[in-house]
Amino acid sequence: MKKILLLALFSITLIGCNDPESAAAEATQLKAEQHPDRTYVGENNYYIMESSGDIQFTTKKDLKVMYQDFPRYFVEKAKEWPKEDLNDASSYDLPRFQFAWANSSSEDEYESGLKIWSMKTDGTDLRLVTDVTIDLTEVRNLTRSPNNRYVAWAGSGGHKSVYDLKTGKVTVVQKTTSPLNMLWSEDSRYLYHERYRNRYSRWDSETGEISEIDFKIRTEAVLTEDKIIKVTDAAVVGYNLKTNERLFVLSLDRSLSDKERIFRVKSISPTGRFAWGSNQSFAWMFDTKELTVKQMTTDYTPAQILGKDAHFSALDSFAKVRIVDRVGDRVWSWRAFYYGALSGNAILYNGLANNGLWFKEGK
Repeated sequence: MKKILLLALFSITLIGCNDPESAAAEATQLKAEQHPDRTYVGENNYYIMESSGDIQFTTKKDLKVMYQDFPRYFVEKAKEWPKEDLNDASSYDLPRFQFAWANSSSEDEYESGLKIWSMKTDGTDLRLVTDVTIDLTEVRNLTRSPNNRYVAWAGSGGHKSVYDLKTGKVTVVQKTTSPLNMLWSEDSRYLYHERYRNRYSRWDSETGEISEIDFKIRTEAVLTEDKIIKVTDAAVVGYNLKTNERLFVLSLDRSLSDKERIFRVKSISPTGRFAWGSNQSFAWMFDTKELTVKQMTTDYTPAQILGKDAHFSALDSFAKVRIVDRVGDRVWSWRAFYYGALSGNAILYNGLANNGLWFKEGK
């Protein structure tokens, strides 16, 4: 009887060793013990905590450089990485950045292909949004619906697609070459886009229908039921969509040449209250409530991504994350990724979470 019991226990042990999940868990535990500075996510991925460092862009205003620990991610196997989950409320307690990233430089076609990722503005909670862009060589524009459910991107040549986080479905909205402009409706039902040069349409996420519209849109814009506020090439304008009346135009000093007035960098805050425009020589902040234009002189810190009430801003190239607290005159700069390649520019979404603040209290 004793011999039979020992054989049974031995058999159970063998079954446990042959269980792939148990073997992976043991391998992860072993690696964690060998590298206590790493936090493993799956068997092949991990992150370490590194201090932020000095900034790498020129500013005429003294900013306090902040030193604090941020995650630096090593993702070798994206399939093992957690995906963004609309039902996980903890992911949406801060605004988030979204970007296209090929997480590995390996020869593996999947890992070296572009995928859409996201993370909180404090660098935590990296999530794989979707890997359906693996066939693209370039992502030129990204946008997210206000309810966080839909991701739209324009690939090489301006071909546009939409991914539904709730169903996992991908819809091709535009197959032919087209301009990049895209903009979501306030209720997240419609994706407005520039279908051909100066011809605009909307895609209905409920019916799949595409119909033409009679107003112009920009990516750097905020659309409500009856109003659009958008950043053009050299101004910020507001329109009443029901009456087709122009509400305001915030333009620049007419003494400047056309070259000096054209924006190379444009952004708008999540509510449309503030907008930014700049080029190599000048920069301006626009207040669409007070209808003012402020030329930036000492506070010429880039605002390619603009947060609620223009409190925070960031550069949109995530080879290195660079965030400015424009109210507290602070700056953070850190590397979020160890390897891989980024395509296009990062964007902000879920921008009103935490009252628009990009860090929790105490940070």
